[in-house]
Amino acid sequence: MIKENKGSKFRKAFDFAHEHIIIIIIVVVVLAGMLSTVYIVKGDASPKKETKETTTYEEIDTVFLAMDQVSGLDPLGSKDRDVYYISQLIYSSLFRLDKNLALKKDLVDSYTVNSLAGSVSIKLRNVNFSDGSTLTAEDVRFTISQIQRIGSASPYYHDVSKIQSVYTSGTRSLTINFEKPSDAALDNLVFPIVDSSSYDSDSDRNIGSGPYCYVSYDKLKYLKLKPNKNYNGQRAENKLELRIVPDKSKTTGLMTTDAVTAYVNTNFDADVDAEDKKLKTSRISSSEAEYLAFNFKKKATAKLEVRKAVAKAIDIQAVIDDNYGGSAIASDSIYFPGFLGTENKGDPYELDQGGAVKLLKKAGYEDKNEDGYVEDEKGKPLSMKILVNSNDSRRTDTAQSIADALKQIGIKAAVEKLSWDAYCAAIRSGDFDIYLGGYKFDKKYDLRKLFSRSNPLGYRNTQVINWTNQLETCISNKKQKGVYGQLKQHLIQELPYYCLCYKAYTVVSVARFEAEILPTFFDQYRGCGNWKWEKTVTIDLETEKKSKDDE
Repeated sequence: MIKENKGSKFRKAFDFAHEHIIIIIIVVVVLAGMLSTVYIVKGDASPKKETKETTTYEEIDTVFLAMDQVSGLDPLGSKDRDVYYISQLIYSSLFRLDKNLALKKDLVDSYTVNSLAGSVSIKLRNVNFSDGSTLTAEDVRFTISQIQRIGSASPYYHDVSKIQSVYTSGTRSLTINFEKPSDAALDNLVFPIVDSSSYDSDSDRNIGSGPYCYVSYDKLKYLKLKPNKNYNGQRAENKLELRIVPDKSKTTGLMTTDAVTAYVNTNFDADVDAEDKKLKTSRISSSEAEYLAFNFKKKATAKLEVRKAVAKAIDIQAVIDDNYGGSAIASDSIYFPGFLGTENKGDPYELDQGGAVKLLKKAGYEDKNEDGYVEDEKGKPLSMKILVNSNDSRRTDTAQSIADALKQIGIKAAVEKLSWDAYCAAIRSGDFDIYLGGYKFDKKYDLRKLFSRSNPLGYRNTQVINWTNQLETCISNKKQKGVYGQLKQHLIQELPYYCLCYKAYTVVSVARFEAEILPTFFDQYRGCGNWKWEKTVTIDLETEKKSKDDE
């Protein structure tokens, strides 16, 4: 038998492969897929290695806060907002304000007032500064004189400038005399007390007697504080690190990595942004009120029934939801919601269009010709001009919503949008029926200008003036609350101003966060010494296992 040589065999194989190339390729691909599947199922091959992770939480005793870069840390002379808040952590004051703006004793042990003379006699508590030295009446006298020396550059000068003299008697007693009895309010005595023997306006480490004291400071990076072991009050548990953030608008993003624990966001959409980032939020009231003011010099708005009809025509909750993004609080007064511990019952004039129409009829306005608008006894339609500043889109939208609401009860309402200067001029001249305004009140809530005889509304009420004056004198908390209670009810009845809402701020925090005491608009680090929070810790189980095996 003749054998084929190897070249012939290779040639035949090559010819066969060439003729059936497509079929061969398909078979190879299918086999490769089957083998791959088998290996993956058996665990012998993996297209991608997956890292096994678990998430745990670790309780942290340092609270991280965000602050702007500041010019210095002088508690008496700096007008930097963050220094103002930080000073409330490091320094005590004669009196403090609680969350309802009621006065509470801080350094004061006891006091007596002479309202006629405009003086306050004070006995101090036995308190030490953070270095262990004793805080004395001389330190209070020195602090007042230092603020007066600094002048208007001090954030506390407006209050302290009303003080005429301070006399000390021994280590812990002093008498403060005000220039006018009408200015002798105890809420003028809320300012940080410094050590007279060591205070230096250029120093970044002045000592105080508050719950915290300085540790270290890098003006470009951070400020570190620790609990003051000599503090004579509820001791802080946490250390604090205030991280200097070049752009505060980025703070919420920093919280997703636990770089910041909590902060107060004043933007309307703060809660939405926080929820998107799975952060925790709590709402607090600001001192920014939105309100309607009525012109008492105009025939219609001078009538109480008309003012009440306007109030009843407005759906306050709809205004809050539609025009202020839900970030506002209904208030029963133009004063701070719950001022001095009184109950805030919300809108005192709930939506009632039928009741509003009845009030208009009682005031002499009725739709006799059935054209949809009410007329007076001479057949003249009731029309109103709502004045608003054009540079605030939320406010102009609110004004239009109110105009639409008034049309529903038969009032021809038109919105007049003016530039800020023209708007202010129109208010001063009385060229309005109603104006929509906003006011950012100081924490003292001295509203005497709103009710004085020179107010632009033409509103005159001697009793209201007396009550507002009493609130700014040296009276006890109990008496002050009683006076305000009477004033509030009177303002609800007479309605010179109708509070639409108070804008709300948002306390944004990491997800695992607990706070018995939340910040306020005037004390944005309040309670931070005892906040509880947990940092998110992600553990790589594969790495951890290998590390243990290596041991």
